[in-house]
Amino acid sequence: MNQRKTDRNQRYYAVAEAAAFAERCEKFDQAGKLWLRAMKLALRPMNAQWAEHRSQCCMSALRNGWSYIRD
Repeated sequence: MNQRKTDRNQRYYAVAEAAAFAERCEKFDQAGKLWLRAMKLALRPMNAQWAEHRSQCCMSALRNGWSYIRD
């Protein structure tokens, strides 16, 4: 099997992990931008769609002043 096909897209996952971290820290502006970058780096359509969706969620959270509820 071609090694390239089995390799994980490291650049996409690094940016996606940074976006998820920013989202958990409620830095929605930063997270939204990182998710858009991840979308452009994604090789699989499903990952690109996920990243685009997360970016839209972050922009909604920013626009509506949402925050996570903490115990």
